[in-house]
Amino acid sequence: MAKKVKKKRFKGTVSRNAAKQARGTQLGHLSLPKGLPVFKEEPGSRVSLDIIPYVVTDSQHPDKDEEYEIAVEGSLWYKRPYWLHRNIGPENQAVVCPVSAAQKCPICEYRAQLLKDGADWQDESVKALKASMRNLYFAVPKGAKKYEETPHVWDISQFLFQTKLNEEIGENEDYETFPDLEDGYTLQIRFSEESLGANKYAETSRIDFKERDKPYKESIIDDLPSLDALLDVPSYKAVEAMFFGGLDQEEAEEEVEVTDEDAVEAEEEEEQPKPARKRKPEPEPEDDDEEEEEEEDEEEEEEEEDEEEEEVKPKEKKKEPPKKEPKGKGKGKTEKCPHGHTFGEDCEEYDECDECELWEKCMDASEK
Repeated sequence: MAKKVKKKRFKGTVSRNAAKQARGTQLGHLSLPKGLPVFKEEPGSRVSLDIIPYVVTDSQHPDKDEEYEIAVEGSLWYKRPYWLHRNIGPENQAVVCPVSAAQKCPICEYRAQLLKDGADWQDESVKALKASMRNLYFAVPKGAKKYEETPHVWDISQFLFQTKLNEEIGENEDYETFPDLEDGYTLQIRFSEESLGANKYAETSRIDFKERDKPYKESIIDDLPSLDALLDVPSYKAVEAMFFGGLDQEEAEEEVEVTDEDAVEAEEEEEQPKPARKRKPEPEPEDDDEEEEEEEDEEEEEEEEDEEEEEVKPKEKKKEPPKKEPKGKGKGKTEKCPHGHTFGEDCEEYDECDECELWEKCMDASEK
């Protein structure tokens, strides 16, 4: 007896697999083109790096500031911030938080609900749900034996590098031009060796700024992809299927694709014009009574079909009215961060955010 084979939809799956192969290196949450190398910092090492800017393609870039033309679409910027969830799904995968692409995240929503219900933010199960902030850079290693002097993708947490860089620039703003192609600086970085359990990792302990030997040509940017395009950001539904449904990322995305495809096909079928009903041959003139009965039967059949169609159609969800804020709140009052950070911008970036009384308001403000 032949084994029953599960029907497989090939529409969209073959091309998806081909595109995945073309992407080259796959670092879980990153999709890198073939030939694009990766730089990795090492504990206790010293490196010299030139940070190269890239062309922003994401209209919702996390650093976007239209007033000062920072990280706006089509401009040059030097880093791509994003948030990462770890140990998600049956294979404990690292998943880019959809918030990184200005979308809602079911994991963040679940964690926020736990805290709202009274959970302790220091509880390990709650801590594990928090997304960590990271940054992508294009870095050219200088004088390194293991790396060629070409742009490499560098992926490192905010705390382990960018926080220290911000402190150094705060001490001397002259160094803020470090990513400029013509007037940039080489970053001489010292990494200390830190430990977390049995794992060792590198943390930036010092950054010195050195004038570059020569400027870079603008053509170096033309040969680089946008850092925005390197992030593999799953959809809300895919993350939901992984987190609550126990699927790995590929299974979750495939399930979402099939579900969405079925929904599109169902809509297309509903939009298909129905074939015209064949009219019954008209009876002889003398059968007036029979003709009236047939017309009545035909009308009843049409009414029944209309009723069946109405039952088949999915009921539209009623739109919930927008929630109103309690009177006296949010009018004529600008909230301030009680810990000295920027309200509505630095949410989730510091440990004290977890126990802050204004956390929900700060998160809402950051999403606007």
